[in-house]
Amino acid sequence: MKNQVPGFSVFILCILSRTVLAKVDPLYKACSVRETCGDGQTIAFPFYIREKPFCGYPGFEISCNSNGNPVLNLNNIDYIIHEISYNNQVVRVSNAAVSETNNSNASCIDLSSHRIQNLSLPEDRFALLSNQSELVLLYNCNSSLPGELLRYRNGICEDKNKTAGTVLALVRNDANLENASRECSGDQVVAPVDVYAGNGGGFGIGEVIKRGFLLRWTASNCSDCAESGGKCGFNGSTYHFKCFCPDRPHGLQCDPGKANGLITKVAVGNTAFNSSS
Repeated sequence: MKNQVPGFSVFILCILSRTVLAKVDPLYKACSVRETCGDGQTIAFPFYIREKPFCGYPGFEISCNSNGNPVLNLNNIDYIIHEISYNNQVVRVSNAAVSETNNSNASCIDLSSHRIQNLSLPEDRFALLSNQSELVLLYNCNSSLPGELLRYRNGICEDKNKTAGTVLALVRNDANLENASRECSGDQVVAPVDVYAGNGGGFGIGEVIKRGFLLRWTASNCSDCAESGGKCGFNGSTYHFKCFCPDRPHGLQCDPGKANGLITKVAVGNTAFNSSS
């Protein structure tokens, strides 16, 4: 015959469970919620959405665009985040001005109306990964180009208003870069790219630029806090890393006894409420 838990005991355990849950630190609860812009990528420390700066690290604020992509602003230029590797502390980004365009001609990319600017990084937080290429964009080039330079226009849409003239794209180590520069009187922009899909020319320019490049980030180490059951965050008042735990915020990691004690009490209350033998 099954032993029934007395009704009074169930009532007491239920109250205990609710009381313990109510004592869970609100910052811990807030940072425990999985955040995403809608594309399936998880936004976690050091990144944070604007509404929860305490769940991230300064300089890693994320906004969401209308397509559901996370957007990172670096020195007033927006970059779409395509992939985040939290284990390697690496993020793949691309210039939002180009990545968000929907050209009627899918075979080319408009670099005139949606101009790419030179990359400027907050060096205390982000750095380019090595072994990536540099794409040099030359603006306001002559419309009549020598035959050997025509291929550097491939994949680039012409500016209908001719405000930027003809645009050329070459990799930094291309032997024709110097000759091409003489044919262009406008700005020169250097855009990092992860892999250049061509043989020193404009082949695949749109795909390569939209694929973006890789950045490694630097922020407070989250591993000790996460392994202790906490949620990594930051105290803007003291400007220090914080580990948000079920009982309260801690400096680096949760107190195993207190954090586990809260969880154990909740588990016991729930188990007793549903128990039968």
